[in-house]
Amino acid sequence: MAIEEIIQMLEQAGLGAYKQAIARWIYPTAYLNLQPAHDSSIPVGSSKVGGRPDLPEDVEWPTWKDYEMTFIAQINLAECPRDLSLPESGLLSFFYAVEPMFDDEDFYGDPNTCRVLYFEAERLDQISRRNIPVSLKEASTMKSNRISFESSLSVPDSESAFLESLDLGWSGNREHFDQYWEVFLPEFERAWGKDGYMNRLMGHPDQIQGDMQVGCEIARGAYGWDDMANSEKRKQIVNSAVKWRLLLQIDSEEDKTGMMWGDVGRIYFWIHEDDLAALRFDRVVCEMQCT
Repeated sequence: MAIEEIIQMLEQAGLGAYKQAIARWIYPTAYLNLQPAHDSSIPVGSSKVGGRPDLPEDVEWPTWKDYEMTFIAQINLAECPRDLSLPESGLLSFFYAVEPMFDDEDFYGDPNTCRVLYFEAERLDQISRRNIPVSLKEASTMKSNRISFESSLSVPDSESAFLESLDLGWSGNREHFDQYWEVFLPEFERAWGKDGYMNRLMGHPDQIQGDMQVGCEIARGAYGWDDMANSEKRKQIVNSAVKWRLLLQIDSEEDKTGMMWGDVGRIYFWIHEDDLAALRFDRVVCEMQCT
């Protein structure tokens, strides 16, 4: 399906007035299809979910407070589709503080509970497979999986800063908002959706509990949640929040990874457009949503 066909769907849903704005937000995405595999069968530096990470010797294992983080995935950028607004080469390594999720009251609201490391292609000859710290409980580690990439297109969910910036939302133009999520989105999913688990790189998230962009903006920006009660500040927050982009989404594919996020949920790594352009992966924010 071409972008033009998605725009036609918007018109058929009675949303032609928004097609130019929404067309800017039709983002390429790549589904990550997982295949369980022993670490020894996956080459060092290859894309994978779970298992043991490949890191340079001088890089310390990421931590949050006194907790060792869980290795989530690594993406060899030379292996993934070329149209995702990511560097063409290098390695992205994703970590998340799994152990304190339900045990530490400081966990939620702290944007530093995840870590994303970027190693340029020149450093890949310095990496080796790292053992998982003995202090990290087995229940907080993920089983190893190969990754195959499946290219697709994605559109904003109904509850997102993108639509709210167009005054489409629960407190905006409800008629057009209803047309978007009741008419357009189901038609898009029938034509372009994917059944089953949703692991994806870039694009738009498959949300469970609504928008996350505003939360990311507040986590890293100058405003707080109380400012959302002020209409002018809310507008400023939302307009800035549209610059937050999904980087990686990992589902509760427990039979393959051994990990469930909350009650059959997902984790989502987000990055600001400016940080992505500057390769500032140290400013990524991770959100978890579940049913």
